[in-house]
Amino acid sequence: MSDAPESNTHDQSPAIDESNVVEGLQETAPAVETEEHIPLSDAVPAPAEISAPEPEEAPPAPEEEIGVAYAGERPPPVDPVATLRAETAAAVQELEVEIRNQTEGSAETRDLAADLLRLIRENLERLRPPALDNVVTALRQNVFNSDYLDPDFWRGIAMVLQYQVTELTALIQRRLRGEFAVDAYGMDSELIELVRPVAGFLYRSWWRVTSEGLDGIPAEGPALLLANHSGVLPWDSAMIATAVLEDHPSQRLVRSLHDPWMITVPGLAPALAAFGQAPALPENAARLLDDGQLVCAFPEGAQGAGKLFWNRYRLTGFDARDYIRVALRAGAPIIPVAVIGAEEIYPMLINVRPVAQLLNLPYFPLTPLFPWFGLLGITPLPSKWSIIFDTPIDPSVYGAAAADDPTTIAQINDLVQRRIQSLLDERTAARRSIFFG
Repeated sequence: MSDAPESNTHDQSPAIDESNVVEGLQETAPAVETEEHIPLSDAVPAPAEISAPEPEEAPPAPEEEIGVAYAGERPPPVDPVATLRAETAAAVQELEVEIRNQTEGSAETRDLAADLLRLIRENLERLRPPALDNVVTALRQNVFNSDYLDPDFWRGIAMVLQYQVTELTALIQRRLRGEFAVDAYGMDSELIELVRPVAGFLYRSWWRVTSEGLDGIPAEGPALLLANHSGVLPWDSAMIATAVLEDHPSQRLVRSLHDPWMITVPGLAPALAAFGQAPALPENAARLLDDGQLVCAFPEGAQGAGKLFWNRYRLTGFDARDYIRVALRAGAPIIPVAVIGAEEIYPMLINVRPVAQLLNLPYFPLTPLFPWFGLLGITPLPSKWSIIFDTPIDPSVYGAAAADDPTTIAQINDLVQRRIQSLLDERTAARRSIFFG
């Protein structure tokens, strides 16, 4: 027994007969027939020859390990609708840029074609099948392969806009069935996003609005905008909101306070609420400011919106004291806003007071187009607009007690009025044309 360990030393390993070993393996394991081509030195290496493999001979990683890693990081499935929408939007944008860079035709025609394409592109984000499929088909057949001076191009544009109007009609029908959600104030975010491209088209193309001083609007937190009011219908409110939503870095939503008489028109109150507006009451302003919202009020009220054409750009009945009071209590900056261009969209020549009283309206306008041309008469004229957001008034300068001081509030009211009137006088005197600025 004392000699047994010596038989297992390395000195005895060369005595192994490979032929006997192979023969023994064949007798004891006949099923391993596919490995007969493997040399014995590779299959059963001698202990003295065991060494670390060379780096270049290292076998590649097993394929199953790669498969397991991929299974854990598998990307989400591709949405064909989103892909179609993205590809179509990219093609529309490319065509829009191409048309803007062309020199053929009039500049007005090029700008109109490009602006309509932009409107279509922005609406693509809100379309769903089958409306999306119809729009893509119309674009491919009539728009992408046609010159913008070709009648087929404009025919395709009309078809696309018709499909988008159909989608808007379907949205209204869903709302009539109660299939929508609103916030605590009645605002419908989906509806705002749906009409946002139309508001953007009016802002950029129809009225060609230029906005100044948007950097004075805070990126977050409450602020009170006080603006002059004009234009018969509250398009000035819509364009102020569009300016902040489209051109402000934070794209904030402005909650406008509309004239209280509008709630007397059947169906108008919920529509205004859906777009984020509220009746012009100090209580509503206080609640919205306490909520950290941007609030826009028109201290002239209906007197401003319904003034005659020859009284345009003259502030009348300007009283923002109640709104200033709640802004001071909320610690919200007060921003004067001057709107130039809205006075000319419906040049009001006469206010037919008997008809206004009969309809329970503050005024009934007669303009060069309304009511003589029916529905066409309510189309606003394409005047050139400017919106100036003046330097904010810091409420901390006056202190918390100023909210209960009528004298201080009256002084701030006069200050805001003087700033707005000064901007109106300065900008209207400098412009060369109502329609071209």
